[in-house]
Amino acid sequence: MPEQLMTLLESVVPMLLTGVGGVCGWLLKSHRKEEVHDRVMETGLRTLLRAELLEIHAKHVPLGYMPLGAMEEADRVYQAYHSLGGNGTGTKIYEDLKALPTVD
Repeated sequence: MPEQLMTLLESVVPMLLTGVGGVCGWLLKSHRKEEVHDRVMETGLRTLLRAELLEIHAKHVPLGYMPLGAMEEADRVYQAYHSLGGNGTGTKIYEDLKALPTVD
């Protein structure tokens, strides 16, 4: 009986390990796809927020002032942009906007 059990285990264990390995590989691949998707979505959202900052900048810098509501919107857009890792050009745009006087 023990010899039959060993023979059974010798054939079943490798199949089980192969199955577990396959499932682990699939889970890892699926997780990587989600990470890539998340990075792409963050990059796209950051790009749209930067474009919104550019639009606000193009509209208000030539005027030389910002209505209070527009400044509040710029603050919200920049905070979201910055929390997604945006910096550089978006920060410079925001700093230009912050330098403008605000009016009611």
